Amino acid sequence: MNSDADREWLQKWIEYFTTWYDEGNVEEKASEAREFAEPYLEQGIVSVSGGKDSMTMLHILASAKPDITVFHWDHGPWLMPREVEKEILRNIRKVAPQARLIVKRYKYGETEKARVDWKPWYRAFYGTLARLGYRYHLVGIRADESCRRHARGRIVEKRGWTEVYPVYLFTWRDIWAYIFRHNVPVPKVYLRYARTLGWDKARLVTFFDKEFEKYGSPQLDSVLSWRWKHDPR
Repeated sequence: MNSDADREWLQKWIEYFTTWYDEGNVEEKASEAREFAEPYLEQGIVSVSGGKDSMTMLHILASAKPDITVFHWDHGPWLMPREVEKEILRNIRKVAPQARLIVKRYKYGETEKARVDWKPWYRAFYGTLARLGYRYHLVGIRADESCRRHARGRIVEKRGWTEVYPVYLFTWRDIWAYIFRHNVPVPKVYLRYARTLGWDKARLVTFFDKEFEKYGSPQLDSVLSWRWKHDPR
């Protein structure tokens, strides 16, 4: 936010979301999410991408168990620019300073090919989760993100573990309201995308990734994050 117009735009939205915090009963939803997740925290690991949903979840759960175990997947420089990755790690440590943080790096993300061939990513990611050996994986999935996510329910049995979704009942408004009311840090890149797409569409995904071609992400990244296209380091 460099110009007065940008700051004024952001301030108006902050006022909107902090008002929604009370009107949308967000505090009650946060309490419900905390109580729902507590039975799974002792034998669980909290998966945090660094995006808005997982950071909201982390903030809520760290208040219940400050020494929770957190898993973060580093996509590598060609999928997640180092500037953003460093910001994500700072944010996680700020929100949950007492947490046990496990960071695993996607080695294939060291090459530009990772942007066009995403199948190895799934094998590496889910293989890593399986080797971690935790019974429960707490993930920041929400029902209103898609019909498929709404249909799968709040607890999903996977091969080898159970996925639990604490903020499943949150809407996108609830998420941003919680973030602004509690000053939860999220990557600054969100502001660029929210200004262009709207707050409901702004999300943190891998950059210039052909997997998200159908959403137009690589093209949008080329406009809003062009400086990371050829040199993400």
